[in-house]
Amino acid sequence: MTPSARVAAAIGILDDIARADSPADAILRDWARRNRFAGSKDRRAIRDLVYRDLRDGARYRWLAAQQGGDQGSARTRMILACESDAPGSAAGLFDGSGYGPAALDEAEMALAAGLSGLGDETVPGWARANCPEDLFALFEAQWGPETEAELAALNERAPVDIRVNTLRATRADVQAGLAAAGYETEPTPISPAGLRGGENARLTDLPPFRDGLADPQDESSQIVAGLCGARSGMTMIDLCAGAGGKALALAADMENNGQIIACDISAARLSRMEPRSMRLGVQIVRLLPLPGGVPPANMAGAADAVLVDAPCTGSGTWRRSPEQRWRTTPETITDYAKVQADILEGAAALVKPGGRLVYAVCSLFDAEGRDIASAFADAHPEYGRVPVSGLVEGLEDGPDGTMLLTPRRHGTDGMFAAVFERVG
Repeated sequence: MTPSARVAAAIGILDDIARADSPADAILRDWARRNRFAGSKDRRAIRDLVYRDLRDGARYRWLAAQQGGDQGSARTRMILACESDAPGSAAGLFDGSGYGPAALDEAEMALAAGLSGLGDETVPGWARANCPEDLFALFEAQWGPETEAELAALNERAPVDIRVNTLRATRADVQAGLAAAGYETEPTPISPAGLRGGENARLTDLPPFRDGLADPQDESSQIVAGLCGARSGMTMIDLCAGAGGKALALAADMENNGQIIACDISAARLSRMEPRSMRLGVQIVRLLPLPGGVPPANMAGAADAVLVDAPCTGSGTWRRSPEQRWRTTPETITDYAKVQADILEGAAALVKPGGRLVYAVCSLFDAEGRDIASAFADAHPEYGRVPVSGLVEGLEDGPDGTMLLTPRRHGTDGMFAAVFERVG
């Protein structure tokens, strides 16, 4: 493929990402399947162009808006990105030849030429931080002068975190097995069952994964599972289990003894847990689809602990899914907050006296985390707060004993959690 054809392909993929709800990686893989002629170098170059826009697109959006251009246009942003690399290069790439993008029109030529008058010193904070302007204001209200540093960490590539399956192996054994296969790791700072790799790899091809000794899982999720206090013989409910990563971690903490009821509104998502359970040797998880989202009445007061890993905007995972920042609005956050409050309210009835309720979201917005937990505490005097520092070694309490992990401070995905105990 010519450089111009690569640019055209990247623009088309960015348009697909803007229209879809699918992850950017999935859209890139689908494009590659449909365009077998693209070689490995072509695919890598196109991926780099796409992720450059996702990880630095706010700057090009601002540059477009300053000159009256369409900041929502992937073509416009790509013109500005090319021109930023080398003045005059956009005209050579956008010349209408072969499979390249159409030639620049007069307005686009003026847009490219106008870049020379816009210095870096004029770029606002939200554009430097690659964050939509209305979301930047929300983060700034939370983090103040730390905002840009926190958001910069959300633009970095995420590490590869691994959970050791303690049902079958120790962390030292798995680390040695991975090293023997050529993949170096180091222990995660907080999770006692975690390992962290410094580069991407086909983990499923490595012996410790094939043998069920390990499972990919970010350290933040491992920590949330640890907050549940799962022990042998308990009854646990994972109310928003998804594909089951945390439920499988709970099973290891329970030494495969007891019962875990993994619930989700999507039976398809839950079904993805079955092959993972078999590979890891987990035998105590029961899958319970809840199409209406409401647990059956016979589950009331049945659980020693309930985990609510609620659906959210996923702002804490922007390192892995940078496209999500452009799919999130203040209205989206408000909509999720209503769902989160409803789910947590329903979960309150499932915990037996003396039991534990853990609320978590992979979001960094207070509206989805701390505000939900505070409203729940105010409405439920039968639940007392439990400081997270006393539950997982190495954690520090935030306000009201809650947890807020961020990539900058902890090297994990962003994650909020609050722990409550039902008064006996």
